[in-house]
Amino acid sequence: MKFIFSYLAAVNFADGAVTYWGLQFSMIEESNPIMSGLYDINPLLFLGYKLFLSCIFYGLVLKKKLPTNRFIKALSITASVVYTIVIGLHGVWLFPLII
Repeated sequence: MKFIFSYLAAVNFADGAVTYWGLQFSMIEESNPIMSGLYDINPLLFLGYKLFLSCIFYGLVLKKKLPTNRFIKALSITASVVYTIVIGLHGVWLFPLII
């Protein structure tokens, strides 16, 4: 679980940073209505929320307060897979614009 939560913290923040960058330059659109709403209120609120969630994940790792529940483990693994796919999609969308 330590690796999974550390990974989730890293990809969550990476997703936030890349999404923020893509939104700022109108290269992508946020499809999550909650995150889109936060971005519409204030782009830094969007980024701050992502940072806050990542800090919570890292805090759980550092405090060794990781949940051991099977449901939470399955949910964490699923979220890791989904975030990996999302980061890959960001790369596909943004890579041509970078080079």
